[in-house]
Amino acid sequence: MHANLSLQQSPPFSVPARFFISAPLFGLAAALVMLWYGPEIFTNRWTPELLAVTHFLTLGFLAMSMCGAMMQLMPVLMGIMIPRPIFFSSIIHASLFLGSASLGIAWLLHINTLFIIAMASLAFSFSVFILMATERLLRSKNQHATRGMMLLALLALFITAIFGLYLAMGYANQTWPLSRHLTDLHLSWGLLGWVALLIMAVAYQVIPMFQITDEYPVLHQRWIGWIVFVTLLTLSLTYFWPLTILNTITSALLATCLLTFAVTTLWVLQTRRRQLADLTMNFWQLAMISLIFLALTWLIPTLIQANTPIFLLGVLMIFGFAMSTVNGMMYKIFPFLIWLHLSTHNKNLRDQGKRESQVKVPHMRKIIPETAGLWQFRFHLASLILLALATNWPQWFYYPAALLFIISQLTLIFNLSNAVRFYNLKIIELELNIHPH
Repeated sequence: MHANLSLQQSPPFSVPARFFISAPLFGLAAALVMLWYGPEIFTNRWTPELLAVTHFLTLGFLAMSMCGAMMQLMPVLMGIMIPRPIFFSSIIHASLFLGSASLGIAWLLHINTLFIIAMASLAFSFSVFILMATERLLRSKNQHATRGMMLLALLALFITAIFGLYLAMGYANQTWPLSRHLTDLHLSWGLLGWVALLIMAVAYQVIPMFQITDEYPVLHQRWIGWIVFVTLLTLSLTYFWPLTILNTITSALLATCLLTFAVTTLWVLQTRRRQLADLTMNFWQLAMISLIFLALTWLIPTLIQANTPIFLLGVLMIFGFAMSTVNGMMYKIFPFLIWLHLSTHNKNLRDQGKRESQVKVPHMRKIIPETAGLWQFRFHLASLILLALATNWPQWFYYPAALLFIISQLTLIFNLSNAVRFYNLKIIELELNIHPH
C-alpha cells in the first residue's frame, strides 16, 4: 500500500529549507577547494585537501540535506509530530553547519583548535538529532518498513560519529594515536550504513508515491536493510580480528546488496504509470546507474583478490549515488513544500470566508522551472563523468570536472534561492491581502 501523507503534521517551511539551502554551499566549497588545489588531491587518500573535500560533501552536503529531509519526511510520511520543530531544527542546523565548516577548514589551514570546535559542534548536533529522531520513531505506531530502516540508519550514524570523533582526536591532539586503519570502517558505516540505509528507507515510500510506480517487493523491504546492517557489523569484526575470507565474504555481500537495490529501483521506476518526463526520476536513474557501477567496481576486484580503485569508488558512491539522489529529492521536496504551505494558507482563508485574500499558487513544476533543473542535472552528470575519468587521467579531466562541479552547485543554489524568493513574495502578498493598510 502507498503511504498516506499526514500533511497536517508538516513542520514550518523554514525547518527543512534552512538545511536544503545550506547543503549546496558546502558542495560549492568542496568544488572550489578541488579547483584551487588541483589534481594533486588524488595522489594520496590522506591529503588534508582530500579529507576537507570529502567532509564538505559527506557532512556539509549529504548529512545537512538528509537531516533536513528526515525532519520533513518523518511528520509527513510517518505521521510523527516533532516537538518545537523550529527550535530543534535551528540548533541542529547551526551546530552542524559550524562543525562541518570548522572540520574542513581545520584540515586546509592546519589549525588544531578548529578540530576541537568541529568535534564539539558535530557531537552536539548529531546527539540532539539522533536522540530526537529515535525517540519519535520508537513512539510511532507506523509499521511501514521505512520506520525500521530509519532506525537502523540512525544507529549507523551514531556508530559513524563515534569513529569520526575518535579519528578527529588524532588530528586535534598530537599525543592521541591517529588510527588510520579505522578510516575505512568510519567510511563504511557512514556511506553504506547511514547514507545508503536512509536512501533505501526514503525510496520505499517516495518512489511509489511521487513516481506512481509499483511497490518494492515485500522481501526486499523487509530484509535488505537488516542484511546490510548485520554485514557491516561482521565487517567491523574483521578490523579487530583479521580474517581475509570473512572480509572478502562481507565485502562481496555488501556490494551484492547495493547491486540488488539499484537494479530493483530501476525496475520499479520502469513500472511508473506517470509518463511525463520527470527531473527527479532522471536523478534517481543516474544514482542507480552509479550504484551499479560502484557495486561491480567493488565486487569484481574483491572476488579476484585485486586492488580496488579507491578514488573511483569514492566518486561513484558520494558524487554519483548519494549526491544525485539528494539532488533529485530537493527538486521534488522543495516545490512540494512551497505548494503545500501556500495552499494551506489559501485553505485557511477560505475557511474564514476570505476568498478574495487568496494568492495564486502555481503547479509544483512551475515553482522551479523544469528547464532550470534540467540544466543543473546536465552539469552534474557531466562533472560526474569527468570526475570518474579524472581518477585515472587527472591531467586531462580533473580541471573540467571541477569547473563543471562549481557550475552545477551554483545552478542548484540559484534554483533553490529563486524558489525561496518566490515563497517569500507570496507570503508578503498574502499579508498585504489580509492587512491592506
